[in-house]
Amino acid sequence: MKTLRVALVAAVLAVAVGACGGDPKEEVGQTFKGYYTALLARDFTTACSYKAPESTQQLLSALANQGIQAKTCEDALTAVFNEPGAADVSDTIARTAKIDDIQVDGDDATVKWTSTVDGQEQSATYAMHYTDGKWKLVVAG
Repeated sequence: MKTLRVALVAAVLAVAVGACGGDPKEEVGQTFKGYYTALLARDFTTACSYKAPESTQQLLSALANQGIQAKTCEDALTAVFNEPGAADVSDTIARTAKIDDIQVDGDDATVKWTSTVDGQEQSATYAMHYTDGKWKLVVAG
């Protein structure tokens, strides 16, 4: 069950947040931080508004593969956060997330970051794309 919970939380974390104007690295960093603020506030509508369409589809497919049916991004996030322990894991990630590096190449960016869950530091990389005046998360790695 812990594996399912972590997998579901990982799917949730593939959400994008938008930012506009200014230095691209700073915007990407603000996007990253804004995402976690929305998750901590359980503001799924805002979190979903920043998600790239392909990321929403990725999340819905990942949940469907786990037997969880959701029609919208908001439904998907609600379902994930209703899984036992998932909200606690997500909150821990959100509170401990630290950006290690941001690279911007035109309209594409990567964010390398770490968080601490159950006393263990975990690393991840997000890819973002600038579209419609906002940075949006397109994949998580």
